[in-house]
Amino acid sequence: MAETPQQYQQRMLGNADGHEPRKVQAATAGRLEKLLRGATRAKLSKRPAPDKWSISEIVAHLAEAEIVVGYRMRVILGAPGSPIQAFDQDKWAAEGKYGARDAKKSLALFRALREANIEWLKSLSPQQRKAFGMHSERGQESIEFIERMMAGHDVNHIRQIEAILARK
Repeated sequence: MAETPQQYQQRMLGNADGHEPRKVQAATAGRLEKLLRGATRAKLSKRPAPDKWSISEIVAHLAEAEIVVGYRMRVILGAPGSPIQAFDQDKWAAEGKYGARDAKKSLALFRALREANIEWLKSLSPQQRKAFGMHSERGQESIEFIERMMAGHDVNHIRQIEAILARK
């Protein structure tokens, strides 16, 4: 049975429990770099199961999710209460050919986007961080809430990559 948007939200928030979201986010690119170091392109592009993403696909997804989240937060700040459109991540992965992408290039893109988004977040006042949009599937989400979700999202995908690399 597929996970509902609310179950997904609770799982991501659970992943971030007990962690400072910005610290998690700031460490993610470095953690990914260490995990990818020494892995062959074949290892990075091998799917652990036909319906599961490869490491290359996961890192490409992280880079594109960072684009989406950066845009969403800026829209929210510019027009609080704005609608936040959901997207089909599997469709994006297929149409964007995530599996054919070079994981190290995706990581470089992710790192640049993440650093820019963290610097932008640091510039916001506490009041600005409370601005929210209305997600089409999950309802009201503030900028500070999105930051927590993304920290949990990072933890989720790091765990996936670690599990893939642990397989022989």
